[in-house]
Amino acid sequence: MVLVFFICLFLVLLITVVILSTISVRIEKFKVSNYNQCGKLNVDYKVFFELLFLNKLKIFSIKIDKELVNKLKVKEKVKNIDFKQAKTNMPSKKDIKKIIKKLQISIDKLKLKLEIGTIDVILTSAIITILASVIGVLLARVVKKYDKERYNYEIYPIYQDKNIINLNLNCIIKVKMVHIISIIYLLIKKRRVEESERTSNRRTYGYSYE
Repeated sequence: MVLVFFICLFLVLLITVVILSTISVRIEKFKVSNYNQCGKLNVDYKVFFELLFLNKLKIFSIKIDKELVNKLKVKEKVKNIDFKQAKTNMPSKKDIKKIIKKLQISIDKLKLKLEIGTIDVILTSAIITILASVIGVLLARVVKKYDKERYNYEIYPIYQDKNIINLNLNCIIKVKMVHIISIIYLLIKKRRVEESERTSNRRTYGYSYE
């Protein structure tokens, strides 16, 4: 009985911690640039996936960078993925929009500097205008309290006769675990309903020949 009590207590505490925790994606460094003499695209990044209790106490942290990705041979594993099969199991665009809305994603910090250019001057200007507008709207929706020191983005055009990108990003994205659990539950529930409907349709189709 004592053992059962402690197991139940542990499970209750574990569930409580998970529900009151937040997933934090901390992009400490993300650089993409071909703004060099050879024009080769260089990518460098350092991302931390963290679980924060009450949005403050760090429970665990996982660092992902180029060294780890190369060590785990992620690129080779990605090549072996059957994307056609994966696409059939993906949620619809409508479901994805609902998922994003229900997740209530928040951006806790954003430092962005982007320089971009194309061989077409008009296209370059259009891209700069669209990106600035999208980022502005996004911040207005996901930032509860705006602070100039925490949110700063600069987007500049490069007017040269070639395609150029120079990106530097540092940001923190957070999602509460309770919202993630809610989404997982809804997706499982929807899949069960769809499987039940398909099974029912197959039975009806089979009976029509009897």
